[in-house]
Amino acid sequence: MVTGSEAQGGGMKAMDVAPRMGLLFNGLAIGSVTLATLLPIVSVTYWLLVDPGEARQAVGLPPELLPDIAMGQRLAAAVVALVICLPMAWGFARLRTCLANFAAGRPFTVEGIAGLRDFALGGMLAALAQLLGHTAMGLVLTWTAAPGHRQLVLRIDSDMLLLAMFAGTVAALAWAMEKAAALAEENSQFI
Repeated sequence: MVTGSEAQGGGMKAMDVAPRMGLLFNGLAIGSVTLATLLPIVSVTYWLLVDPGEARQAVGLPPELLPDIAMGQRLAAAVVALVICLPMAWGFARLRTCLANFAAGRPFTVEGIAGLRDFALGGMLAALAQLLGHTAMGLVLTWTAAPGHRQLVLRIDSDMLLLAMFAGTVAALAWAMEKAAALAEENSQFI
């Protein structure tokens, strides 16, 4: 664990970080890397092992209209799920940089702010990927359905909208932090 008094960066002296806050930031950094690693693995594994009944329930078709989920469909669904979760996984990986800088008492470093901005970008891309991914997933899962029961799905839900709003808010905070860092750097030139 890095404490605030041990680290310096960007020409600024590191701020003191309370040990509890350092533990929190380091714990969140570990959590973000863990999520970045597990999201793709769990998504792909789920669709490769999904019970056909759960897949039918996802598209709302009874067994007589969608008898089974073929291995090709499972693989395609796993690829779609991977594409949907990769932007958020990348965002979580980048968030680790921001949290590590916070733990080190350097919240206004260029790399820390870039990590926060990239996390917001990952969230926005994940919301867009969900919008497109639901359509692709509907096509994949109903590929072998009885004629006339294949589905083209367009789904916009509250989770997607909340993710987009959250990502936009984090992007605004990253922008404000970037401006504050530039102002602090400019003011330090006068002292």
